[in-house]
Amino acid sequence: MWFKVLEIHRSTTFAMPHGKVLTSSRLFLLLLLLLASSARGRSYPRFSRNDTEFQHLALHPDPSVGTVYLGAVDRLFQLAGADGLRLQLEEATGPVSDSKDCLPPVTEANCPHARRTSNHNKLLLVDPAALELITCGSIHQGTCQKRSLASIATVRFSTERPVDTQYVAANDPAVSTVGLVVALRGGERTVMYVGRGYTASHPPISTRHLSAEPVFSYEETAKLAVAGRLSEYDHHFVMAFARRAYAYFLFYRRDIKSATREYRTFAARVCLDDASYYSYVEVPLVGRGGGGGGGREGEDLLGVFSGPDASALCVFPLDELDRRIDATRDLCYTQGGRAEGGAEVAYIEYEVKSSCANLPVVRTRGRKGNGEMGVLKELLHNNQSRIHSCCPASSGCYIMST
Repeated sequence: MWFKVLEIHRSTTFAMPHGKVLTSSRLFLLLLLLLASSARGRSYPRFSRNDTEFQHLALHPDPSVGTVYLGAVDRLFQLAGADGLRLQLEEATGPVSDSKDCLPPVTEANCPHARRTSNHNKLLLVDPAALELITCGSIHQGTCQKRSLASIATVRFSTERPVDTQYVAANDPAVSTVGLVVALRGGERTVMYVGRGYTASHPPISTRHLSAEPVFSYEETAKLAVAGRLSEYDHHFVMAFARRAYAYFLFYRRDIKSATREYRTFAARVCLDDASYYSYVEVPLVGRGGGGGGGREGEDLLGVFSGPDASALCVFPLDELDRRIDATRDLCYTQGGRAEGGAEVAYIEYEVKSSCANLPVVRTRGRKGNGEMGVLKELLHNNQSRIHSCCPASSGCYIMST
């Protein structure tokens, strides 16, 4: 089964952290629900456009400001959330002259076959410390800009002559890109974690400079090294989020170690301050039958698993996910990656030329591990239809299926 849609559900209520980005399947729904508490008994505020496609949404980090930012095909929008989603600013980001085969800056001289190309918004992230909006598009090899949160018309930084380490987003509209902005320990440095699907030899996961030169580059930061052919794995990213001292990525990719080489869903975790990704561990997420459960407090990861014949809404407690990741790391570093019966349950992935070890049992730091985590509770199982999006029931949303 493939993992399709994700949410973070805290305890028994749903709260969207300011600056969090949602994918297009939930944009219109959120616009309807925004300010619902103050609009009870009245029609919901709404904003729509027929000449583009909404792709990402972000909120101003100060809830008293209430500004809403939309990333769309060839457009950016700034809306007054406290004033009925009134349009404040609109900025055109495309179409522009471009080609996937050409490196920016694209000119007629160095790229004669360039054509007018739409710019799909691939990332829309808020940097609350700098009060900036990070926007990355599909054109010009996925390069990015910094804009003022007060006015998206004010571009504070743009990579005019970028190098390959500054190509951030996937340059294909159909290939996913996810990201998050985090302030590292001490708050003196801000970075952007990025997960991008395969389009070329760029790393699937990387840490990018935001507050230091070269901006948007992963030079002297970190990246997930893949020694084998990256196209073989074919990552498809769904979501990225931060929790406590970790960054998490949710994706599905081809399982190279499997005889069938089928796609599997994975959750990956890395320490926020890890400049070498030594702490990187990923574990498979598996949607299984069984159902029921509840009455437990804590943070959960909600996701829709969809296969050819059925789909299900499943929940993974994040504390349990952390325990499975820790166990995978420890097995790889202290028991050679093998369980008590001798079966291999953790191993080094991506054809990196190293293997699990038998180190003394001390505080260890992980690498690339693989220990399966099955779903602990199944909220909904549907054999008759395919679930396409979901959100916690406490937010007033609905399961949509066809």
